[in-house]
Amino acid sequence: MNLTFADLGTGALRAALPLAIWGVGAAAYAAAKRDGRALASARWSALITFLLIASAALAMVGALVTHDFSIAYVARNNALETPLFFTVISLWAALEGSILLWTAILAGATAYVAWRGTPALPRLATTALALLFAMVAFFLLLVTTPAADPFVRSEIVPLNGNGPNPLLQNHPLMALHPPLLYLGYVLFSVPFAYAIASLILGEGGDRWLVATRRFALVSWALLGVGIVAGAWWSYAVLGWGGYWAWDPVENAAIMPWLVATAYLHSVMVEEKRRLLRSWNLSLVIATFALTILGTFLTRSGVVNSVHAFSLSAIGPLLLGYLVTIVVLSVGLLLWRMPTLRDSGAVGAPLSREAIFLFQNVVFVAATLTVLLGTLYPLIAEAISGDQLSIGRPYFDRVEVPLALALLFLMGIGPQLPWHGASRATLERQFTAPIVAAAGGALLAVATGLGGAFAVLTYALAAFVAATVVQEFARGVRARRTLHGERAGAAFANLLRRNGRRYGGYVVHLGIVLVAVAVATSQSTSRGTAPTSSCGLRWCSSPTRRRPSDRPASPLDSAMTCTRSSPRTTRPRTRGRRSASLSSLWSHGCGSAARSLGSAR
Repeated sequence: MNLTFADLGTGALRAALPLAIWGVGAAAYAAAKRDGRALASARWSALITFLLIASAALAMVGALVTHDFSIAYVARNNALETPLFFTVISLWAALEGSILLWTAILAGATAYVAWRGTPALPRLATTALALLFAMVAFFLLLVTTPAADPFVRSEIVPLNGNGPNPLLQNHPLMALHPPLLYLGYVLFSVPFAYAIASLILGEGGDRWLVATRRFALVSWALLGVGIVAGAWWSYAVLGWGGYWAWDPVENAAIMPWLVATAYLHSVMVEEKRRLLRSWNLSLVIATFALTILGTFLTRSGVVNSVHAFSLSAIGPLLLGYLVTIVVLSVGLLLWRMPTLRDSGAVGAPLSREAIFLFQNVVFVAATLTVLLGTLYPLIAEAISGDQLSIGRPYFDRVEVPLALALLFLMGIGPQLPWHGASRATLERQFTAPIVAAAGGALLAVATGLGGAFAVLTYALAAFVAATVVQEFARGVRARRTLHGERAGAAFANLLRRNGRRYGGYVVHLGIVLVAVAVATSQSTSRGTAPTSSCGLRWCSSPTRRRPSDRPASPLDSAMTCTRSSPRTTRPRTRGRRSASLSSLWSHGCGSAARSLGSAR
């Protein structure tokens, strides 16, 4: 009897599940008893689990390339005429394949921690390894039951498949945008696991910060590049009304990126001043929880989005996973709070640590307002039964001032010393940037960009750019004086020897470029393009209309509907019409129960 790709993939996933469960126990025992043999067993379990899941992913690619329509996933997302490039990347074109890719990335990160992390910090890393194994086991449970099994057989094998959605095979960024988002989401599991491990073990130090700094930075960078790639793809091909429209799934991607950005800044305060320990743990927990929330929103079918998948049994399982993570993580944090005291107080208001704290508050405020605008329609529907959507006017009204505040703080923070700054320091650091800000404002006015938003953005962008140039100029001058280097060599050595600091300045210049581009595009298109979305759109069914005497919501005054968004009326790329909360639970919970029952 010949083995098929379905047999290979199914067998690999079902073999990986008990290994992952074994890894949980072996790693936990090794951490508790400091047992070397148990740790070795956990390491090999991690490696073999990763190889099995990777083999399953390769089996799916093989099934796609050979057009094995006996697999339902291949029949739905592939066709004989599909080009080879888009055939291969159809691995993540639908729900089951994307969860398989997610599981493979998570298993790879787990194997890395098992072999590279545990020798450096045996007990902390081994406890984190047990947590990562538990995450892998959960996602393996999804892909080995009908909830998200990618290797389910077709009842009737067709001669040809449906093929991927046309919108998913018309641009090469399909090969980059989803995997980059998955990498950004999944790799933040490592900082989260280390943070929870430090809480479990009662370690009040910053060893977990040092151990996961690179993972956090890489995760943040990949997520940011993935978001930009999606915006570029949307702008270039899809015609969904521009590069960003505050779609619920877009919001789900930007929220963890915002909180992760806050974390990357506040972690410097803990490293330099031993402050904000509990705050940093909270940010790590929030970032990871938001990645799972984004996965739930995308794959449950509860939101009306062109990015979302159709109704599936995976929604309730992901929601339960999210609730479990939040409850246990917050409970651990509250339990260990007395041991997480800071070593001092934040310095003067005009100090670097104070500006970083203010910046963190603005980042969290921006995240919470996006979260409110994303979840409010779901909450309103659950309470009243009315369907509504919140569009661009609300988000622009609340997010633009916060973005300008962040731009301002981004220019101030790096120029201030720790503890506080004197008047002479302020004059020396900010004279040139203020002059540059005035020049930026004049440039906006001279080029005919109307509105306070564009003028303020240009002024603040010039302010931030001037601070960055000033820092680089001082660094190059110092190296030329101390080491006698030429300007080019001094600049290169500055980046090489102080990559973390000056790399951050380069990122700031990138943010400045994005801010200027957004301000320019919005100012030049305003008044010429039709309104692309509305603040609040009611979607009541013909038999249930919105009562005229309905009490006004606090959001209603800020969100008045002028025209329906083209993005809400276009056919979604991956699924059908978004499901209501009640239909999600009636369909999803029943399917999930059948899935788990069939697994048993």
